[in-house]
Parts: sequence; C-alpha cells; structure tokens
Amino acid sequence: MEGAGSLMELPVMTVYQLIQSLHYGWIDQLYSMNIPPGADTSGKQTIVLVTSVTEPLGGYRNDRFSNMQANIQIQIFWKKEIQENIFNEEVTLMNNLENQDWLVSSHEPNTVDPDTDQITATFSVSKTITMKKEGF
Repeated sequence: MEGAGSLMELPVMTVYQLIQSLHYGWIDQLYSMNIPPGADTSGKQTIVLVTSVTEPLGGYRNDRFSNMQANIQIQIFWKKEIQENIFNEEVTLMNNLENQDWLVSSHEPNTVDPDTDQITATFSVSKTITMKKEGF
C-alpha cells in the first residue's frame, strides 16, 4: 500500500508480499484477492492466490476490541507439467510463513480441478494483530 504512511497494511497484502519476497521459482503468477480476467488459467502455469477469509475482532475489554484474528487462505493451482516435488514445496512455503509468525491453521487435502486437471492445494494461515486506538 504505497503512500499509506503509517496506516496498517491489509493482512492479505502482508502475506502476498511475504510470499513474493521469498522468490519461489515454481510460482509463475501470484495474485491477491482474485485472479484477474485474462489471466492464463489453462493449467500451463502455477498460480498462487492469496485471499482474506475472516477477520474477527477479539480481546474485548469494556466493550472495546483490542485485536483482530487475520485468517488468510493460500490456494495453489499447480501447472500440469510440474517438475517440482509438490509436497516438499508446500511444506517449505508453510514453514516459511510460520517463520514469519503466521500460524498454519488448516490444510485441505490436495485435489484435482475438474475443469483444468490441475492439482490444487489449499491451506490457511492466521495471526493475531494487536490494534492501537486513540484513547485506548
């Protein structure tokens, strides 16, 4: 969020930028929030999509919240002609996210997309973010 100064960055963008900074050679396209129209979804590229799932508030004191539980979903659409070890790459990504204080909160079994025949992976990470408020 360029130009936002000291404003808090959206958690989904934090995870997106973290994955981007890791420079995985197997990621052909990395998107946040949605896959844009016109993107190559034919199965020739590995696409990673980072989306926000839920952001419940918590830490209530005197009817005021003090934190937010950011829950972010990562979906990997592996290209059909993948050369990498899918399991090892997924575990490495999850470990790298945990090393940055994101807890892997769920992992779904890999499935095959019926439209593209791509193997897909879905997992979620979460982090409790402390909120600062004026007069809090």
